[in-house]
Amino acid sequence: MLSGGFSEWVQDLLYFLPALLIGLSVHEFAHAYVAYKLGDKSQKALGRLTLSPLAHVDPIGFIFMLIFKFGWGRPVSVDDRNFKKRGKGVMLVSLAGPLSNIIVAFAFTILLKILDLVGVYTTLAVTNLGEILLIILSQIISFNIVLAVFNLIPIAPFDGYKVLYYFLPYKAKKFMDKIEPYSIYILILLMLTDLYALIIMPAYSLIALLLNLILMI
Repeated sequence: MLSGGFSEWVQDLLYFLPALLIGLSVHEFAHAYVAYKLGDKSQKALGRLTLSPLAHVDPIGFIFMLIFKFGWGRPVSVDDRNFKKRGKGVMLVSLAGPLSNIIVAFAFTILLKILDLVGVYTTLAVTNLGEILLIILSQIISFNIVLAVFNLIPIAPFDGYKVLYYFLPYKAKKFMDKIEPYSIYILILLMLTDLYALIIMPAYSLIALLLNLILMI
């Protein structure tokens, strides 16, 4: 028989699973789709132009995400030689992932608002199955915000690094080039000291606040 603690962990895991699958799949698909539209036709041959989680989930990264809430999807390999403007193309492809997660969070917030307006939200909230559904929807919104903000951290290999790099002046880009080899050490330091929370929480709180305003209208 499952112990209470383990049973609750499994339950939380099941609630989190849809958010994880949707968030990672949309994020990586957005990278691949924008790369494809900009000229990198290899994305179609690689099978990345789909929302199927099977095409975008990295097994090890997926397990890490389930257990530690920190992991990764299967990276989209981009051939920027096919872009008319390489720098701009790389920036747009990088931005597409986080932006897609914000759009997902917004879309599910609108869904919750619609459920509230038609009176379904209150009905769901008082039933066990309905409560589970609302928890899952809330998890999807929350996780997609976290995924977007986390990936916008301006440290390689996150998307935010390539987005920021595009807009920097030449001297600043040279500085970024010098510190890029040490990015993994900077990331480890941020994770071990929880400094990453100081970076992502203000942005997360702002986006969450804006989406909550939609529910309050």
